[in-house]
Amino acid sequence: MHELTVIENVLQISGQVARDNQLRRIDVINLDVGGMQHLNEEIMQHGFDAAKKDTVASEASLKIFWLPVKLRCNACSRVFGTDNGKFHCPGCGSKDTEVEQGMELNIKSIEGE
Repeated sequence: MHELTVIENVLQISGQVARDNQLRRIDVINLDVGGMQHLNEEIMQHGFDAAKKDTVASEASLKIFWLPVKLRCNACSRVFGTDNGKFHCPGCGSKDTEVEQGMELNIKSIEGE
């Protein structure tokens, strides 16, 4: 289960940030997740609730901000979104595209005291 590994890493990194910044507790972890990560939010939330016990984030909530997939056409430089799994440019039809947004998996911020 990929989601549980992600959550364990998020909690480990958040715990280190809390120690480095002398936080007694973490209240909120804000996470940016790109659409190409193919993670299930419900599984992530359940995993977070289970894994946070006995940590500095034991009372924390996890807020996930989903970032849509955006591609850039290398032929015409057009930036476009895709929600249908098609990676060719709607402007010029080129299949020479790069992911500009959608691969992210970042801790955006940690709130606590």
